[in-house]
Amino acid sequence: MRFYSLLDFQYAVLAFFLGLIAALLLYLGFKGTKREMEEEETETIQYLEGLSSTKHSIPPLLIFLYIGFAVWAVIYVIFVAIRAENI
Repeated sequence: MRFYSLLDFQYAVLAFFLGLIAALLLYLGFKGTKREMEEEETETIQYLEGLSSTKHSIPPLLIFLYIGFAVWAVIYVIFVAIRAENI
């Protein structure tokens, strides 16, 4: 237990609200996908021997993952560079 117990409470509240914001962003990202997929005309490609494939757009979850990874990588490189300069 820390000397200042209020700090633990602040971290818990911060984690709760950041999780709530993340869940809200995911909900908003997936809200319109079903409607868009129903309205979207899918292009079907026919291959030899009766195989077929359809093209769809990228799901919002993957877009969030790609953007999140890019942001994390940039922030990580910045912090590592700052720590390397201080050594």
